Amino acid sequence: MNLFVGNLSSAVQPADLQHMFAGMGQILYAKLAAADAAGEAGYAYVYVPNDEQARSAVASLDGTELKGARLRVSPLSERPGVIGGARR
Repeated sequence: MNLFVGNLSSAVQPADLQHMFAGMGQILYAKLAAADAAGEAGYAYVYVPNDEQARSAVASLDGTELKGARLRVSPLSERPGVIGGARR
């Protein structure tokens, strides 16, 4: 299951995401998009192959804090303004 991790601080590194999700089970990849120069928060896509572990990760990590920012973690298709992975 693809997960969206939003509201990332510009200080977050890929290793931080790997560490954060490590207790949730196997992660195939974590792709980080850095925060931009205008001060917008960064985001990442994390792929967890086991749907049960992915749902557990969402329940456990959504709203937690990482490097000063409260994270938004959700299944990719459930992001606001997104239907089936494509913007409205």
